[in-house]
Amino acid sequence: MLRRRCFAWFVVLAACDDAPPVPEVAPIVEASPAVVAAPSSPVIAGPSVPEVPEVPEVPAVPAVPEVPAVPPIDADGWRRGTVTAGQSLSRICASAELSAKATAELVAALTPVMDPATIGEGQRWALRTDDAGALVDFTITRSVTRSVEVHRGADGRLVAAEREAETTVEDVDITATIDSSLSAAIVEGGGDAALVAAIVEVFASDIDFYTDPRKGDRVAVVAERHLLNGEFVRYGRLLAAEYRGEEVGTVVGLWWEPPGGADGSWYTPQGKSLDRTLLKSPLKYARLSSGFNPKRMHPVLHKVKGHFGVDYAAPVGTPIWAAAAGEIVFRGEKGGAGNMVVLEHDGGFQTVYMHLSKFAERQKVGMDVAQKTVIGYVGTTGLSTGPHLHFGVKRAGRWVDPATVRSIERPGVPAKHRARFERDTEAIAARIADALAATQ
Repeated sequence: MLRRRCFAWFVVLAACDDAPPVPEVAPIVEASPAVVAAPSSPVIAGPSVPEVPEVPEVPAVPAVPEVPAVPPIDADGWRRGTVTAGQSLSRICASAELSAKATAELVAALTPVMDPATIGEGQRWALRTDDAGALVDFTITRSVTRSVEVHRGADGRLVAAEREAETTVEDVDITATIDSSLSAAIVEGGGDAALVAAIVEVFASDIDFYTDPRKGDRVAVVAERHLLNGEFVRYGRLLAAEYRGEEVGTVVGLWWEPPGGADGSWYTPQGKSLDRTLLKSPLKYARLSSGFNPKRMHPVLHKVKGHFGVDYAAPVGTPIWAAAAGEIVFRGEKGGAGNMVVLEHDGGFQTVYMHLSKFAERQKVGMDVAQKTVIGYVGTTGLSTGPHLHFGVKRAGRWVDPATVRSIERPGVPAKHRARFERDTEAIAARIADALAATQ
């Protein structure tokens, strides 16, 4: 027994050899009589304690969504509320104490007019029921001026209709000088993103807004501005636009609708069409990231592989235009090209759009699409290092640089309407020129 106890003390002392030294404690000069030193007791090694297995982490139980309070019935018999984050139409109906049958009936009535799933946060709604709890009326605001109304007709069926509030329209001049970008210049000049998109669309055949703009270029537009109760709602149609640039010179567009109910279009003051058979760029917003280069080093494969097209860097989901009217001859996944669309055009041309995130709905191979029709959305599928559109052009089966393709001008104002065109556009042409002259 004594031998075992000595061995235990030896083990304990040996283990202490590797422990860090205990700092010295200064000696106590005068011990307090109240402190009594406790006798030291030997350290006895007890039996080993088995490891306690780790308890697996219990996953958090998702919070039960809060059931919205039942909106009170107003004095006029309506319940009213505002759509909250994540709230669906079915939850709105439940909060208003509608039955599942009444909810299904409302969804069926709304579907031909709007997608009930697109109800969004902040939209206001109201509904009214009869004494039996059957739905009689329902309305929901979709925007400042647009709403959808549902009423029960004389035949007992719910019928939905879209309503647009009447606005007053005024014409305004907006001018801007480009410092960093067209978007920043227009917004600083009092416009918004929708106005920028309209300007890009007007000049899509003459100006590549990803390579042509220069600092100091100037732009002016005459635009319709819609007001509701005196408050700005949105910009409407552009009536005139002018761009003066170092790279592109001066380009003027005037909107004109010929007599007889024909569709309007954009023309120069001389009556020439601003439309061309091929757009300068197939995107509204982007920046040029890689040009046509038959000997480019591929960024993914790390070998020389010709780059037979132009890359436009843009956020995922940016709409892609058909650069020209044509027929869809391919629409699907194509190896390194990812999701791809190919259009066939007159004159032996094809345009190719690669790396799409998704395709436009309700389109298929064999379908004809007009110029500026959205055919897909920017992505990064296939061999891609980031979100962008690869845009290529083929002529007679061979790749060509899109920048060198000669675009054909569409017919201008017919000779029989030329005098009418000049009378109709004379004032607006002078107005747009004066607007830019005033900024010099």
